[in-house]
Amino acid sequence: MGRRGEHTKDELAAMALDAAVALLEEEGPERLTTRAVAGRIGYTVGSLYFVFRNREDLILQVNERTLDELREHIAAALAEVSEPRASLLAMGRAYLAFASAHPTRWRLIFEHTRAPGSDLPEPLVRKIEAFFLQVAESIAALNPRASPAEVRRSAQSLWGGVHGITVLALTGKLAIGGDAPAEVLTAELIGRYLDGMVDADRSHGRAPTSPLR
Repeated sequence: MGRRGEHTKDELAAMALDAAVALLEEEGPERLTTRAVAGRIGYTVGSLYFVFRNREDLILQVNERTLDELREHIAAALAEVSEPRASLLAMGRAYLAFASAHPTRWRLIFEHTRAPGSDLPEPLVRKIEAFFLQVAESIAALNPRASPAEVRRSAQSLWGGVHGITVLALTGKLAIGGDAPAEVLTAELIGRYLDGMVDADRSHGRAPTSPLR
């Protein structure tokens, strides 16, 4: 059994997170415990509490790592496009693809139940906010006359729809309403939403200054 002095705190944390991610993907969230992680890396449970306060802290750090990987996946997709509409479509495809490749980790971000009265850690909140900021920036570029509140609301509405399609796809329930693939529905949702945003802008006498087509 490994001893605490064999690795630095940072090394132990990295080893534990690697083991936690592997355990989560192989066996599911129910088996993600500090005892199981410690067993995988040859350390005692007490040693893990040197780097994690408890199981909740371990899960939150796993979720942070997942969000970092999602951000990198989206960044790679955005590197191939520049126009705002194309960027939103690329983000939608990347979001769905990442969730499909890592369903258990992706669902843990949204389905993990925190202790009553506990708030999300600030680093995790910032990572989630950064994602919505990317969506909002593209929407603002397409609809520059919209107020910040309107842009934020549009970003929430649009990605709420993309997220819903992703959830239905991962839970095998998307086929209940039809036979269109999730990728097609995601692209159609984003495209129709942006078209509707332009139409709404025109109906209020605010012609967009940036073309959507």
